[in-house]
Amino acid sequence: MTNASETTGERHAPGEKTVLIVDDEAPARSLLRTTVRGLDIPCRILEATDGDTAVEIAHRTRPDLVLLDIVLPGSDMSGVLVCQDLCRDSRTKVVIVSGQAGGSILNACLSAGAVEHVKKPFSVAELREKLERWLAD
Repeated sequence: MTNASETTGERHAPGEKTVLIVDDEAPARSLLRTTVRGLDIPCRILEATDGDTAVEIAHRTRPDLVLLDIVLPGSDMSGVLVCQDLCRDSRTKVVIVSGQAGGSILNACLSAGAVEHVKKPFSVAELREKLERWLAD
């Protein structure tokens, strides 16, 4: 279980949003990271490759937005449990980014408080528009 953080400290600039990307696949994390970096909104990007690390990072940093793949091999927690835990903090918006989320799993995440589902593969332009909306608050 590893995580990669773009910043070494916990501090970030005033007005900067914190985005946590949670995906076990490096290419998916890279595409999401590149898409977030391309926004006109200053963002600190944190990453986790499994749900256990995602929960630990989220509790420590309280991200504004979590982009969560709910199929995370190697996690002690299921993707639904990770989503439920992350949604407990009302300041954090959780978006499910998954191509394998079945109806009941997706419904459980949306019922827990996830704001939306983005199906993989996704349109980068469409995701950018949604990211700008989610981070506008």
